[in-house]
Amino acid sequence: MLLSGITIIAITFGCSFFFLKPSIYRIYPTQGQLDLGNWNELRDGPLNLSGRWDFYWNRFLNFQQLSALSPKPDLRVHVPEVWNRYKLRGKNLPAFGYATYCLKVINVRRGMPLALRIQTFSTAYQLYINNRLLSVNGKVGTSKERFEPGYRPRVVEFTPTESSFELIVQVANFVYARGGMWYAIDLGTREQIRAMDRMIEYKDLFLFGALSVMTLYYLSIFLLRREDKSSLYFIFMCLMFVSRTLVYGNYLILSLFPAISFRAIVIIEYITVCWFPIFAVWLIGELFPEETSPKVLKGFLVYGLIMAALFLLTPISFYTRSIYLVQVVAIITGLYAIISICAAFVNQKKDALLVLVGSVMVIICALHDMLYQNNIILSNYGELVPSGLFILLFMQSFVLARRSSQAFHDVEALSQKLLKLDKIKDEFLANTSHELRTPLSGILGISEALLRGGQGELSNGQKQELSIISGSCRRLANLVNDILDYSKLKNGDIRLNVKPLRLDGLISTAVKVFQQLNQSVQYEINADLPTALPAVLADENRVVQILYNLIGNAVKFTQRGYVKVSARTTGEMLEVTVCDTGEGIPEDKLDDIFKSFEQVDTSLTRKHGGTGLGLSITKHLVELQGGRIWVTSKPDLGSQFYFTLPVTAISPEASEMESVIPEIAVAVLEEQSGSGNEKKAGTKLLLVDDDTVSIHASGEILKIGGYAVTAVNSGKDALGELKKNHDYSLVILDVMMPQMSGYEVCRKIRESKSNFDLPVLLLTAKSTISDIVTGFEAGANDYLAKPFEPDELLVRVGTLVNLKISVDRAIAAEVAFLQAQIKPHFLFNTLNTISAFCDIAPEHARQLIDDFSNYLRQSFDFKSPQMYIPIAQEIGLVKSYVAIEKARFGDKLTVKFEIAEVGAVKIPSLSIQPLVENAIRHGIRKKGGSGTVFVSVIKAGEDVLVTVADDGIGISREELDQIMKDDTGRGVGLWNIDSRLRKLFGRGLKIESEAGKGTRVIFRIPREGPRKGDY
Repeated sequence: MLLSGITIIAITFGCSFFFLKPSIYRIYPTQGQLDLGNWNELRDGPLNLSGRWDFYWNRFLNFQQLSALSPKPDLRVHVPEVWNRYKLRGKNLPAFGYATYCLKVINVRRGMPLALRIQTFSTAYQLYINNRLLSVNGKVGTSKERFEPGYRPRVVEFTPTESSFELIVQVANFVYARGGMWYAIDLGTREQIRAMDRMIEYKDLFLFGALSVMTLYYLSIFLLRREDKSSLYFIFMCLMFVSRTLVYGNYLILSLFPAISFRAIVIIEYITVCWFPIFAVWLIGELFPEETSPKVLKGFLVYGLIMAALFLLTPISFYTRSIYLVQVVAIITGLYAIISICAAFVNQKKDALLVLVGSVMVIICALHDMLYQNNIILSNYGELVPSGLFILLFMQSFVLARRSSQAFHDVEALSQKLLKLDKIKDEFLANTSHELRTPLSGILGISEALLRGGQGELSNGQKQELSIISGSCRRLANLVNDILDYSKLKNGDIRLNVKPLRLDGLISTAVKVFQQLNQSVQYEINADLPTALPAVLADENRVVQILYNLIGNAVKFTQRGYVKVSARTTGEMLEVTVCDTGEGIPEDKLDDIFKSFEQVDTSLTRKHGGTGLGLSITKHLVELQGGRIWVTSKPDLGSQFYFTLPVTAISPEASEMESVIPEIAVAVLEEQSGSGNEKKAGTKLLLVDDDTVSIHASGEILKIGGYAVTAVNSGKDALGELKKNHDYSLVILDVMMPQMSGYEVCRKIRESKSNFDLPVLLLTAKSTISDIVTGFEAGANDYLAKPFEPDELLVRVGTLVNLKISVDRAIAAEVAFLQAQIKPHFLFNTLNTISAFCDIAPEHARQLIDDFSNYLRQSFDFKSPQMYIPIAQEIGLVKSYVAIEKARFGDKLTVKFEIAEVGAVKIPSLSIQPLVENAIRHGIRKKGGSGTVFVSVIKAGEDVLVTVADDGIGISREELDQIMKDDTGRGVGLWNIDSRLRKLFGRGLKIESEAGKGTRVIFRIPREGPRKGDY
């Protein structure tokens, strides 16, 4: 940090030194005369005409008067200097007056183009070379009425025709507290003075541009972070410096605003000198608040306001007398700032050293300029404060930028920390909900299983106790769901699936559910709906949640009378009303019931249960869907809850399905009971859960459904069980398990089993969209959120088991279809070949008949089409087929076998013979001449590697792509075999072929063999 700060100081000071450093040769005028005999303009550069000039007070003299009369000067004075310090007859000259300055220049080279650079004088002047008027600024006069002030630096050019000339300057001042030539005149060649003027102009433009950009940059930072006042004070400092730059040097303000008044220029000059140190010390107070006194800062502020009022309200001649006070206070302010920065440096505050160095440089430059402007010292560098201030601002800009960057990094770090905490919070809620839902699911499952007679007939008292347990579990499950919904709403994590839907079906279903649950005969629950309700734009699941919350709330507080749900259209909205004759709500509590954790009477919590979250969640859900909710109520007379949803003209796509969904569920449940149990008595399910209670509860429910259940408590054990036994019809898998999650287990299963080969049902306590999508991406067929109803578990299991049975039957039918694809011309050709051999070689014909009968017996075994057969049986079929083909083609066909001992391995039927048939028919026969087919069955690690190769015509890449897309009619077809292998083992055929060079077809099957259920 220190090194970077020193580097910035060095670079900035170097740039400023480059701009400031003039090359001025010192030849001092003496006795009103300047001798240029020893001046070499190329070697020595421009001259600064500081020295002794002839001075004529209250007289305007021209060249003729000076030449003819040779008047004696009143004084020989030092220039530059304000004439208030000149003494004439023992008294200081007044500020107001007029005078003539004269300097005779001798030993000038004739014909050499020269130029003068004239800065501002106080406050109007006329400049002559001999009797030639070269420059005018303002209007000189002998009285205030004839006088007009002006500020404008100028460059004038002339060419001397003699070896000497008179430089005459007439100066007048009737407005400023100081008068006279307070800046020296520079003399040099035309090119030198032009270059000097350009350099000063470039410096002014550089400072103006750099500071303007700096101001705009920190203005944008302040607008973004208004609580950080350091940027604001820095902006004011930059504005003061920019304004000072406009009234300094070449006076850029006159180029930007040519019509600006002299008074405005002076006010800007004084305000910038007064207020810059005040803003600087306030910035120091913001950077190092512990090292500065608020009272002192306010004192400087009051002083600045007083001085600003003085500048604006009083004449120039009055407040310009305060320049010494302004300069002294500026030095005091700077010293206070330095003391505060030193204290910050001692206290090891960040950036204190950089600010300290910059402030010390400004103080040194300010002292230099005070001495220089008051003509106490002479300097080759002119005024240094602008460059010193630029260095200070640049360094403070660096400090603010570093602090802004640090603040950004701090905010980013805090954001990351908050994100981590938010993630931890989400994980905590998810894990907590899982830890709550899992035992709830177990308790609910066990109680429901007992109520259904899983352990025998129960007494009425036992049934009543179990019903209380079951109801309590459901209430606690609802509480968990409410807490999670409240957390999502609070963090804006609720996602809505808004679509057109009709409410009549949803309202009717909800009312029917509560009618079934209603155990009281003292009140009724009904719906009063018009014949046709318009569709609304809403999320179906959330609307159901709203209805259940409101109806459930009404039921909870109603002892007698009725609970009625009605609906009507009001303009662009559909209004739903839930009316009850319950306890009612006091008027002063109506605004509180929709607040989180609010209830009318806390004693009702113990009486009716609940946490006060339900109505708060309902209100948020209604408002998220573009509606509103309100309530009217009277104590002991009941309450009316109203909510609205936006109406839409779009027709719902599946509205007709809403009314039949309950009937479908009932039908499936009926299938789960009674006669359906006999059909599923042999169906094996694998249940995987790390929670013993959940395993017991789910297992009891599934046993009631007629399933044979095997339970394991880890993902590793599940994979081991599936490796040993292949006859499971469904895996029921819990998501959150230690070591290996349900998602990982599902992915491992899908590496060898397809979705149809072995369905997977996920049990999850996390039912967010992302969790569900993750489960399906892992390969799950369905999911079920905990805690679940026993009927829902049985319905979903039954659906997936039926799916598995249907897929197995379809694959078996496909095998039968493949067996039936023997083409007629193959039969005719074989019979003709046998007939021909009957006369020539009867023994050979008899062998062919045996091979042909063996081939037909295996190919047309429709009575018991098997998915798997022993590999030896498949090879026997291949050899029978090859014998028939060799009989037809003789020496033109060669078939070689390499059959290793692989044990009692079973393979899919008709998986090798069709490949051999394709090799002979489409590879060898189309080639012409002779050909060879190679059949290999060998061990390859845990697999059996089967290869069928030929040296036939080969297959082009385009034709191979088409073959693998569908059944091309080539006998049984490569596509059929590849499709079966992929369904059964998750991997198909590998075909290597090139046109004209033959084809190699390879596939692998596990040596462990197929599942028992497929034998």
